[in-house]
Amino acid sequence: MKLLKTDRNDGYACIRIENKDDLWHLKDFIQEGDHVRTLTQRTKLDGREKKTCRLTLKAEKTEYTEERLRVTGEITEGHEDVELGYHTFNLEPDNEFEIQTEFTEERWNRLQEMEDKRSYQVLFCLVEKGGADFFLVEESGIKDLSKIEENIPGKMYKDQVSGEEFHKQVRAVLERSEDVDDIVLCGPGFQKNKVYDTLSEDLKSKTFVQNTSVTGKTGLHEAFKRGALDKVVENSRIGEESEAVDRFLDALREEDKASYGEPVKQLADLGAVKKLLITAEKHRKEPGISRTVEQQGGETQIVHTDHEAGEKLEKLGGLAAILRYSPQ
Repeated sequence: MKLLKTDRNDGYACIRIENKDDLWHLKDFIQEGDHVRTLTQRTKLDGREKKTCRLTLKAEKTEYTEERLRVTGEITEGHEDVELGYHTFNLEPDNEFEIQTEFTEERWNRLQEMEDKRSYQVLFCLVEKGGADFFLVEESGIKDLSKIEENIPGKMYKDQVSGEEFHKQVRAVLERSEDVDDIVLCGPGFQKNKVYDTLSEDLKSKTFVQNTSVTGKTGLHEAFKRGALDKVVENSRIGEESEAVDRFLDALREEDKASYGEPVKQLADLGAVKKLLITAEKHRKEPGISRTVEQQGGETQIVHTDHEAGEKLEKLGGLAAILRYSPQ
């Protein structure tokens, strides 16, 4: 994402979308009530044809797909010869748009961070005796490739006596994934190392080996917790969110300076929250919580529920906090 022009005091930013990961970040950034302006097509008043023009709408909802971000709202500024009413922008990579909003400290920082984020694709291959699971990890989330590629089922091959044929089959899958930025081989035992030994020098140069106790989705999240993603991608979104949740859980176990659920709101009002953890959905519904925390000098970490750490936070009510002091 590229910030073409910004004015925090005026609450203004002009943004160019560069890739699909930008769309994923923007789905949480654009909030209800924001004014969004971009080039679009709208039916003329005579109803005969559509006109390409620049319109402004007051956002009411967003809908995200991998290909586009749909922003829907009522037109607040348009052209004299086009219909007013409700309209939907289809924002896609290479589009530019303007946004007028209130830039709190948190939202301003998020905007800067979004520009700094880079796209990446990391292929996780979790191997055990006679089986291999493949996951593609991107900034926008996790894809279980066993459900995408019919020729890559989750548990691939029955083990041979030596395992040599199985290792070759896993290697073949990795070789077909040459466009990914990095590969992480995980799993218990030595099967991952045997697969690694079969790889070409080019593939080895972008492959990292990580021990996990199991394979599958559980093994993938164990690899995250052990820092495998952070070792190949600097400042990955899933890595940052997972680390924040782990620190909160450590504080909850070891100290009396952590809280979760509804009590966090009162603690925020008291200025006791040092770091707020809030799911993206909770933040969209109640943005005032993070605003209160920031006004008291605290910070906010938005956590998404597309990984294990986010699922844990959601079970805690979507809200948790590391505190400055014990509220006794």
